[in-house]
Amino acid sequence: MPDIRPLKAEDWDEFQVMDKDLFPDDAVEEEWFKKRIERDGAFALIQDGRIIGNLIMSRFGEDEAHLGRIGVSKFHQGKGYGSMLMEYAIDWFREEGGIRKVHLYTQDFNKSAQNLYKKYGFKRAGTTWHYFVPYDSLEPKNTYTCQKIQEDEIDSVGSMFPSLPGGQIRRFLTYDEHLVLILKDLNGYNVGVCRFTPAFPGCMPFEITNIECFDDFIEGLKEFKLPEHDYCRVTFTDIPELAELCEARDYRLHHRLHKMTLTL
Repeated sequence: MPDIRPLKAEDWDEFQVMDKDLFPDDAVEEEWFKKRIERDGAFALIQDGRIIGNLIMSRFGEDEAHLGRIGVSKFHQGKGYGSMLMEYAIDWFREEGGIRKVHLYTQDFNKSAQNLYKKYGFKRAGTTWHYFVPYDSLEPKNTYTCQKIQEDEIDSVGSMFPSLPGGQIRRFLTYDEHLVLILKDLNGYNVGVCRFTPAFPGCMPFEITNIECFDDFIEGLKEFKLPEHDYCRVTFTDIPELAELCEARDYRLHHRLHKMTLTL
């Protein structure tokens, strides 16, 4: 039987070959990989000294966790290794302590993955859309202001937007690659929040209280983006009216996903 061990820096070459094969539209970059393996929750499935699967997961907020990646090489699928990784993940979540709920995202058409998750108690909890938004398509009204979140705003923003709880905002702010940005109206009230990763480039989670402020929020990201990017990838959950707006504007839909959750 294969073994499971933490991913190491020297695994990159093998990892990227398999990752590109399994996730051709969302393969990770080497810089992200090197930073990610410095933290807990990144594992390799090893057989005969070769990587045949991977598992990447992390705590989220105070009492949740995110299963970000689980995959088995196409040459080794159908052998029960996906279940092996899933059981390892659930044990890891329980051993971490204090984790009440786990969430993940899976392609809406990927029935085999959904069936695996359902086997272990995951249930569908929402619909997530991932769009490419060109900056030159926006029509900002300049009535909202995008800015970096301040320490004294974290708890109130986290309470207002459950997809980005205060504990997770603080965790994101410890990583150089992420920004947490908020959107305020003319009265200074918070009407949106996102985790923005300039190198990606994109927002996930992305929340707004009404779609009228969407253009101003994305326009505001331009202050923080890298110069080579003329678009932003925006990922949001259960805002169907925003999905309708993106579709009406003919934005490229990269993924439609099922959000699934497991209560431990």
